[in-house]
Amino acid sequence: MTTETPKKKAVLFCTCSGACPSMTKIDFWKLAERVRLELGDQIEFMALHPRLCEPDGERFMANTVKDGILFITPACKEMKQQKLLRDGFEKSGVPMDDAHWKPISMAMLDTDTVFEKIKAAVEGRAEETTA
Repeated sequence: MTTETPKKKAVLFCTCSGACPSMTKIDFWKLAERVRLELGDQIEFMALHPRLCEPDGERFMANTVKDGILFITPACKEMKQQKLLRDGFEKSGVPMDDAHWKPISMAMLDTDTVFEKIKAAVEGRAEETTA
């Protein structure tokens, strides 16, 4: 009997430089610390970047995104991420598919709700709907 090794996971936050009005309820430092303390043993690494969609963010992704890791990206809405993070994935040579990328929308949410969405993604659970 063979057992499949779980895919490694990493969390890449895009903080939108703290300027996006849809993220005013998120304390990124509190969120990052909670991910580190509560989920740190389940992820390879975590990083926060001010704008993954800008040229320096794309360079960061080109050097960070690797095959064999599922990148969980808490950032703007999923559809927007697909467009804005596409170049970073392309530069890394890693496909932006379900095996390598799990977007999490933080838009209009608070710190605790975003943490629960990240936790569900790290644990491989479907996101629970929140009222």
